[in-house]
Amino acid sequence: MTTKAIRLQHVSSPIGELQIGSFDGKLCMLDFRYRRMRQTIDTRIQSMLGCQFIMETDDIIAAALQQLDEYLQAKRRVFDIPLVHCGSVFQRRVWEALAAIPYGQTSTYLQLAESIGNKKAVRAVAAANGANCIAIIIPCHRIIGSDGKLVGYGGGIPVKKRLLKLERSLSLPGLR
Repeated sequence: MTTKAIRLQHVSSPIGELQIGSFDGKLCMLDFRYRRMRQTIDTRIQSMLGCQFIMETDDIIAAALQQLDEYLQAKRRVFDIPLVHCGSVFQRRVWEALAAIPYGQTSTYLQLAESIGNKKAVRAVAAANGANCIAIIIPCHRIIGSDGKLVGYGGGIPVKKRLLKLERSLSLPGLR
């Protein structure tokens, strides 16, 4: 009998130190290793999946790293890694709405709240956005303030700015 575990790998990348995890053949984490909410997110994932982290890689982590590399080299716009979302029903609705924001475009917390049918839930939407632990694939970097300014990001504002610039500067046909 195989014991279930969350396979975890720490990786240096052009956008910072990342923590990438998989569970049962699906990606459950692609997050910034040193972000402020690290312990809270790690605890939530382990609790929801009912198992602990083990430092080990697998095919899902390798595929996620490959696709992330392609994205950062402007060779990929869409990710096709199977995901497992560790969050409440509300958080998962917000993350689905985030995933629907097209490459190269931005949205606001208010627009995101409206897209899930609850324009009064702006603060809850912002909290769910901040709880996202599958960065870039679930593109929380595409959320900006209503005034057009860049607002918080787990990887830091300079990384957010870099990702938005990468996406906005590209209009290359044929990218996946």
